[in-house]
Amino acid sequence: MNQTSPTRLNLLSLKIRYGLAKDGVRMLRSKREVLVREFFVSMKDVAEVRDIIEKKLDSAFTSITLAKVFLGDALLKSTAYAYKRDIEVNIKSKNVMGVIVPEIEDVNLKRAIDARGTSPISEPYRLNEVTGKFEDVLGSIVSVASKEIRLKRLGSEIQTTSRRINALEEILIPSLTKRIKYIQRMLEEKEREGIFRLKRFKGRRKKVDMTI
Repeated sequence: MNQTSPTRLNLLSLKIRYGLAKDGVRMLRSKREVLVREFFVSMKDVAEVRDIIEKKLDSAFTSITLAKVFLGDALLKSTAYAYKRDIEVNIKSKNVMGVIVPEIEDVNLKRAIDARGTSPISEPYRLNEVTGKFEDVLGSIVSVASKEIRLKRLGSEIQTTSRRINALEEILIPSLTKRIKYIQRMLEEKEREGIFRLKRFKGRRKKVDMTI
């Protein structure tokens, strides 16, 4: 224990620090409660979107398997190469109790046949079906990406906040409590000694007065 000088000024300073530490714990606990709520909401969102992606992928791979049978690998590969494109997404930032998390606006990447640069007449039905399903899956993957980043950042901040709470509750506050009690005990001892000396002084003075 740090042997702080047992003065009333130091006692006041330690009590102020103790109060601030207790307030800090309360604020951090409130922050953690909000973060935990947001974490579970995000976890539910991620689970739901992942489930949707799994179902869409199952359907898309079934379609591509049939397309390979009817159209062949060569046509599928050449079509995939021809349909390559850049994807633009709008990313916004949201502040959740000091945690900056990304939010990607819902984006529909599934295009109409004519938007792909091909003729609706010349493009085989199965090829159009496969393309549409995989574009739809891609949109869901983009959507879940920001949700997973959000989930990870919230989880990380919850851990950091918990460590700070533990540091205050298990290290700082007990240390301050011991130092406060130490100073209080020393001040009480000084006060008792002072009273004792005062009584002894008065006793001696009384004897002197009686002698005179």
